[in-house]
Amino acid sequence: MIDVLCMGRSSIDLYAHEIGVPITGVKSFDAYVGGCPANVSVGTRRLGLRSALLTAVGTDQVGDFVLDFLQREGVNIDYVPRLQERRTSAALLTIQPPDTFPLTFYRDNCADLGLTIEHVAAAPLAESKAVFLSGTGLSEEPSRTATLFAAESARASGVTVVVDIDYRASLWPSADAFGVNVRTLLARADLAIGTEEEVMAATGAADAVEGARRLLEAGLPALVLKRGIDGAVVCRRGDPPVAVPPFTVDVLNVLGAGDAFASGFLYGHVHGWTLEEAARFGNATGAIVVTRHGCANFMPTLPEVHDFFKAQGAVLPR
Repeated sequence: MIDVLCMGRSSIDLYAHEIGVPITGVKSFDAYVGGCPANVSVGTRRLGLRSALLTAVGTDQVGDFVLDFLQREGVNIDYVPRLQERRTSAALLTIQPPDTFPLTFYRDNCADLGLTIEHVAAAPLAESKAVFLSGTGLSEEPSRTATLFAAESARASGVTVVVDIDYRASLWPSADAFGVNVRTLLARADLAIGTEEEVMAATGAADAVEGARRLLEAGLPALVLKRGIDGAVVCRRGDPPVAVPPFTVDVLNVLGAGDAFASGFLYGHVHGWTLEEAARFGNATGAIVVTRHGCANFMPTLPEVHDFFKAQGAVLPR
């Protein structure tokens, strides 16, 4: 049995080694593994869940780099195809705290967008407790159809489908194009996670509250709004929203915080916690990662999260 199967993008992430300078002042980069589903597969694994990743990499050195790290982390990569005709994705980031983090994606002909229905059919979705999907997987074929097929297949097997809205504007011709696609995926989801900006992009709403209302009225059972330094909000159809308080930390790098939140949230959700309890735990894992340099390589372990709650003078959800 797999606790969480994550599907979608993976990459090598090159993070500027120098902090607080623009790209013109950077002299070196640190190489990590990134991509929302890859990050979450590592984050959930470090918390003790049995995680698997359905992505694709090229037959290049970057693919070797990504798979070696995932394997060392204990993530199940048995179903990851290597596509000779495509290249493993990459991203480049400079870090200028507290609020400037320029990010450039290199995803032309990238491998993870080459995932097909056949790759999904070969993966153990039905043997998973939850399937975690990303909106970025909808940006090109054949990944778009494969992602929708994964959602349909998981729900048909009684598996919980969790969608990270994951809007990356540079990967879409317009927010409207993204919205049309991601709403199709959300119609097949049991739960969605997204920032306020992502919910607005997904719905065309002028604010996140209205966007959340539209998604819930369209049939989405529940939505968790990530609000950064303001914590999170749990939205359920027919119920008033519930605010989940944040933690106060010194921010180094916000990239990866949302994936850390999703990892902590999924930990609680798989263990049967309420959405509010799971979101509180996700707030903690997200807060830990914003104090660190990168994403997957810096996801916290379960003892680290417990120590964080203690240091904050906070009570663990369970």
